[in-house]
Amino acid sequence: MWRSKVKLNDGETLKHVSSRSKGPLAEEDITEYSILNSEGQVVGTVIHKDHQAIKGSRRTQSVYQTDTSHKVIVEENWTN
Repeated sequence: MWRSKVKLNDGETLKHVSSRSKGPLAEEDITEYSILNSEGQVVGTVIHKDHQAIKGSRRTQSVYQTDTSHKVIVEENWTN
């Protein structure tokens, strides 16, 4: 679902860069992707965060996309 929120131009793809967990019980997963153009050059970054509340079943996600000049393209948060 989060990938539908990312804005990619024709020929651009996502390449996984890193994943890590955060929090006392590793309740937040943070994944970073590079956006590659059709020539394989990095033209932006996407960070996806997926947080599961320790108490209760609340799940919050966010996606943050920037270009190489750090201009924000997408910044969205939602709760499942």
